[in-house]
Amino acid sequence: MTLAETRGEYFRIRDRCRKGLLKYLAGVCDLFPEGRDREILDLGCGTGVPTIWVAEHLQGNIIALDPDRDALDWLALKCLDAGLSKRIITVCSSFSDHDFEKKQFDIIIAEGFFNVIGFQEGFSQVIRLLKPGGYMIIHDDSSGREAKKELFDSNGCNLLRSILLDEKAWWNDYYRRLEDEINSPGNSRLRSYFQGDIAEIELYKNDPSQFTSVYYLIRKGSEIDTL
Repeated sequence: MTLAETRGEYFRIRDRCRKGLLKYLAGVCDLFPEGRDREILDLGCGTGVPTIWVAEHLQGNIIALDPDRDALDWLALKCLDAGLSKRIITVCSSFSDHDFEKKQFDIIIAEGFFNVIGFQEGFSQVIRLLKPGGYMIIHDDSSGREAKKELFDSNGCNLLRSILLDEKAWWNDYYRRLEDEINSPGNSRLRSYFQGDIAEIELYKNDPSQFTSVYYLIRKGSEIDTL
């Protein structure tokens, strides 16, 4: 097996485990009205498990932005296999380096993105890219929930739904599945790729209370529904 094939197998396993969390994404997306020709931005998409799901369940075109070239190459292969290459455009760039040319979007997805750049600063920058009446899906750690709601209000956004993923959800729907894959004899050759995942699972076992998160669905205030 070549290096590229081995890396691809690692991504395939992690994607398979990550799909256990998609039901929570679905829990906020079921509030979307019917719509066509929507412009969607997925920030920090990684290998694009949520990206693919959104493309399969919502109409529109997606810009999938991430600085990790390997992850984006894997997403591009999945898009090709799923017949979604015309609807999902991958862009290898950090948020701060990408020129959006004053473009605004109907839907913005930020799955863990604000953990990287900071919630308050990041939200203030990203909300400018959302059209009036547009929707933002945020998946973030569960800390400071009241402060985040106040930030939504101060930026003219309405919180439509929030879904808490407690530590049991993270274990049952992700980490337990991932640990089983890591410990499978058939995946022993991938052990070096899983070192970061092994460390993360150990952190979970030492203090599960740190592993809680929230999905938020917000709408940028407007009387006009752009979707």
